[in-house]
Amino acid sequence: MNQAMKSRSRLVLVPLLVPLLLPLLLIGCPAMPQGRFDPEPILRRAERRTAQGVSVDLAALSAAEANALVGFDITKAGIQPVWVRVRNFEGVRYYIPPISIDDDYFSPHEVAWKGHRWFDPAGNRHLDQHLRGLDLPEAVEPGGMVGGYVFTNRDEGLKYANVELVAPGQRKVRRFPFLVKVPGLRTDFQRVNWQHLFAPGRQQDLEEPKFRRWLEALPCCTLGGDRRTPADPLNIVLIGSADTVLPPLARRDWHVTQTLSVTSAWRTLVSSLLGRPYRYSPVSSLYMFGRPQDIALQKARGNVNQRNHMRLWLAPVTLRGQPVWVGQISRDIGVRLTAKTLTTHKIDAEVDETRWYLMQDLFFSESLHSFNFVSGVGVSTWNHPRTNYTGDPYVTDGLRAVLWLSSAPVTYHRVVTRWPRSESNQPVPDPRRTPRP
Repeated sequence: MNQAMKSRSRLVLVPLLVPLLLPLLLIGCPAMPQGRFDPEPILRRAERRTAQGVSVDLAALSAAEANALVGFDITKAGIQPVWVRVRNFEGVRYYIPPISIDDDYFSPHEVAWKGHRWFDPAGNRHLDQHLRGLDLPEAVEPGGMVGGYVFTNRDEGLKYANVELVAPGQRKVRRFPFLVKVPGLRTDFQRVNWQHLFAPGRQQDLEEPKFRRWLEALPCCTLGGDRRTPADPLNIVLIGSADTVLPPLARRDWHVTQTLSVTSAWRTLVSSLLGRPYRYSPVSSLYMFGRPQDIALQKARGNVNQRNHMRLWLAPVTLRGQPVWVGQISRDIGVRLTAKTLTTHKIDAEVDETRWYLMQDLFFSESLHSFNFVSGVGVSTWNHPRTNYTGDPYVTDGLRAVLWLSSAPVTYHRVVTRWPRSESNQPVPDPRRTPRP
C-alpha cells in the first residue's frame, strides 16, 4: 500500500472512531467501582484513649474501606483516611491539629482532586462537597463531641497516630498516642496466639539482681532455620508492654513485616531488582525459646536490600511485672549468594553499630527511660569474627543493651543508666565502639 492510500485510510477511520471516543472524553476516565461504605466494622475496632475529661476514639481504614468511603481508588495515591472522634467534657475549647496525626497529611480538596474526571463538573463538585463533609472539624467546644477523617499517608498492618488537643491560652495540651491495626495485611505478629503463648503461671517474675543473671545466662545467639546452628546474636532487650514498646518504634518509621507468601515474595523480588521501596518485606525466621520470632520489624530504605531489621521474642520472665522482649537487631547492606538459602541479605559486620542505632531511635523518640548493658553474647573481634547462620561474619563487644521504655515522654537529660556500676559489675561501654585487633 502506497503512502497516499495509507493517508486516505486514516482519514476514513477518524470519523468512525470519533463517535466511539467522544463519550469517553465527555465523561473522563470512570472512577473505579466501589462497594457500599459500611462504618460499623470501623466503629467496632476503634480504640479509645481517655485523659482527664477528654476521650478520643480512632481507627485506620483498610484499602477497601477507604475506597468505598470516598468513591474512588485513593490507595494508589498512597492515601489512608483515619477516623477520629473527640468528646470534650472539660470547660475549655480544644483545637485538633491534624498535623499531629500526620505532618504530611492531605487536605480534603487535594484528595477530591485525585478523583476528578474530565468534562464532569457536576460530578466533581459533588465529590468536593462529599470530601469536605468528611473532614475532621478543627476544634471541639466544651461539652461537645466532633468526629471526622484525617487523610494521612498510607500504612499497612499497623498505624501509629498521635492525636494532640491544644487549648491556647489555657496552657493545656492533651496527647493521645495510638497504635491500631489496619485490616488487609498478614503480618508476623498476627500469627502469634498471645493469650496462650505461656501457660498460666509459667512466666516467672524476677527482681533486678536475678533478672540480670537470667539475661547473662541466655544463649549467645538465635538459632537458624535448622534450629541447631547459631545465627545472629541476641543483642537487645526491651522492657515494657507491647503498647509501650511498639508506638515509639512506629514513630521512628519501623514497620511490621508481612508473612511470607507468593505475593510478598514477588513484591520482595521486584523491590530488590528494581530498587523500589517495600516497607513490609518478609524476614526469614530465626528461633529462640523454641519458636520463631513473635514480632519482626524493619526500617526500610530505598529497597529491601538495605534496611535495619530486628526480631523480638516475648520472654518467659517478667521484671517486676513488666513484660520483657529479647531480640536481635542487624543492618542489611546488600544481597549475596549462599549455599543454605540460595540468596540472602548480607549484614553489616559491626552489629554493635545497629544496636547503637536503635538506642538513638528510642532516645530521639523520647521513649527511652533508662538503659544499661549485660554480658552474654561473647566478644568477637576482626581477627576472630563469628558467623551467623548464612555465613556472614560479625564482630561485637559481647554485650546486650537492656532498654527500659516509657509511654510518657522522657526528655533527653532525664535518660539514666539503670544499674550503678557497683551493682552490675558491668562497665557502661561506648555503644559505638566495636572490638578491634
